[in-house]
Amino acid sequence: MQSHNQFSINLNQQKARAKKLLKSIKQGDSEALALINKFQSSSNHLNVDNIKLADVQFSIARELGLPSWNKLKLHVEELESHRKAIDAGEQALDADMPTLHVRCGHDIQQSLKIGGFSGDFLPMIDPLCMGPIPSDEKRFIALRAAYVVDTLIPTEDRERRIKDVIEAEQRNCEILLSGDFERVVLWVEHDSYDQFMLLRAMNLLEKHTDKVIEIIELNQFPGTGRFIGIGQLPTEAIRSCWQRRKPLSAKLLSQAKMAWNGLRSKKPDAIMRLLNGKPLDCLPNMSNVFKRHLQELPHIATGLSMTQSIGLTVLKKQSNSVSFKEWFPQYQKLEPLPFLGDGMFYRSMLPLSRLEQPLFTIEPIKGSYFEQKFTITPQGIACLSGESKVVQDYWVGGICVRSQDHWTWDHSDLTSIKHQRSAR
Repeated sequence: MQSHNQFSINLNQQKARAKKLLKSIKQGDSEALALINKFQSSSNHLNVDNIKLADVQFSIARELGLPSWNKLKLHVEELESHRKAIDAGEQALDADMPTLHVRCGHDIQQSLKIGGFSGDFLPMIDPLCMGPIPSDEKRFIALRAAYVVDTLIPTEDRERRIKDVIEAEQRNCEILLSGDFERVVLWVEHDSYDQFMLLRAMNLLEKHTDKVIEIIELNQFPGTGRFIGIGQLPTEAIRSCWQRRKPLSAKLLSQAKMAWNGLRSKKPDAIMRLLNGKPLDCLPNMSNVFKRHLQELPHIATGLSMTQSIGLTVLKKQSNSVSFKEWFPQYQKLEPLPFLGDGMFYRSMLPLSRLEQPLFTIEPIKGSYFEQKFTITPQGIACLSGESKVVQDYWVGGICVRSQDHWTWDHSDLTSIKHQRSAR
């Protein structure tokens, strides 16, 4: 049975679409022809006279994220075989040894169970893509817990809540390193939330050479929509990812240690060295992640992080106040490497509404952000255009940003990164 999911491709529908597009092109549809040529090589320019059904099928396959029509057919057949295996209740794919599946959230927990996996599931949900990344391992959990509570889940009973978060994180570390599991599988995609969890987990597992440690890492998946994360995939697609796992090699671990140390560094220099020379070939998504991470440093003209700049840009485009349900999806469309959940995005933007001259307003002030309306202010518009500059205190990994002492750049050219210090 074909499910309605952007990553479940119906081959019969695509065949019918190819024939329909070809017919439209033959009747003079220039938009349809432009779409097909978009996915052709520059040397193979098609026109009404020379285009064939195979050309249209090739472009459709490329549009869906596959190199050819034949690869598209094989992909659809593969997912169908996994769907049949699920329906038949075949033996669990991970039944050969006690396995722990690690993910930076709960999004695939049920899909793994349905899809034919019997191993335990561990969500490591600390969003290392936000806030401080301490270099002191002994204080790491406590400092992260304080940040998470103060920023993401503020409460009147702060000390008790911090204690709860610390205990939960300590339990997670114990489970990750537990001798009960012979194999640990880390499921990640290409954004900083996942990649930084991956670095943290690999460094914790460094001395546990008795375990089989494997990684399933995706940065795209064939489909009709934008791939953001594994949680978007249908169950049969998640099951198919099992064959993509790769072992934690000595070379990969070495690169992970360099990347983790760079992330925890008090200066951007270590990350810059990794981006400019040190090899990260075993971490294929880390270079993009690190550049996006550094874009959370203040922009040299506005003082905004890239997240804040995109968020304000969305508000500026609106003629009226917008709801959060409108704001967040539009932010995600403009975000080059989506990594924030809705609550994380809200908390990243919130400080701009609490400035002496707010960059946007919130109505009503109290209540759930899903029930609030957001409006950019003249000061926010001026900041976006570089006419005024905001100053903030926050963390970007190991880098402490202070209004009088911080690193800044133009968010485009890495050579523009510089340190600024000013007297009050």
